[in-house]
Amino acid sequence: MTDKWTIDVSLQHEPYRVRAEALLRLEDGGEFVGVGIAEAGLRNGPTSQIGSYLAVTRALSDLTAELLETVASDVARSIEVDGLLATQSTN
Repeated sequence: MTDKWTIDVSLQHEPYRVRAEALLRLEDGGEFVGVGIAEAGLRNGPTSQIGSYLAVTRALSDLTAELLETVASDVARSIEVDGLLATQSTN
């Protein structure tokens, strides 16, 4: 079985900053979002892409943090349920 997850990245360019949003869509309909903001350089300068790259990097990092929080929460909940079931089965 193969799962397919898709990440869409959108950029909003403002005069002095760039905002990136990374949206992870799961096959089951679930979604996670990461956001990153960076200062923007001159639009036509040699470093015009640096702000975009940094904003996207930050959005992906934020998305990673969201996923890790979900994993930690799911693991903790699983441990609580498993512990509760083990206690009930010994009584």
